[in-house]
Amino acid sequence: MRSRREALSLLWSDVDFVNDVIRVRESKTRAGERTIPISDRCKTELLRWRGLFGPEFSPFVFPSMHDPSKPLKDLRRSWAKALEDAGLQYFWLYDLRHTLCSRLTQAGVSPVFVAQIIGHSSTSILSTYARAIDEYRRDAIHKLEGLRDDHVSSLKPHQIPPSGSVQ
Repeated sequence: MRSRREALSLLWSDVDFVNDVIRVRESKTRAGERTIPISDRCKTELLRWRGLFGPEFSPFVFPSMHDPSKPLKDLRRSWAKALEDAGLQYFWLYDLRHTLCSRLTQAGVSPVFVAQIIGHSSTSILSTYARAIDEYRRDAIHKLEGLRDDHVSSLKPHQIPPSGSVQ
């Protein structure tokens, strides 16, 4: 999600477990009002969370524990505690957007769809989010080598250039 406001204002009624999407109603831009597909893993965790703090407890997915009729206001302490409980080193919550964009891009998802998922109207923002990760750059080179190997293997013996020559 784009902001704390998007996440913290999320109501259980915005989570569609049948169609596996979340409806984002509260966003800072019109492009931000969207549906976000959820993975099976996310759905499993949301269902588990709903069992603990579902609509019977609060209409909000992330309720204030002091007043469940209101959403959680601040994530800083909750986020730090969640990372600590999970045994993870601290990182900014917003870094997860960068990770999502990088992984979607690496998986070959169209930049238009990546922008839509993260709530942007154009793909121009993706260069900010989709950071090239060393592993993905290495994978790109392996794909290039594979393409060359496929090309060379399709040539007849007299067409194969000598080793080390430039094609």
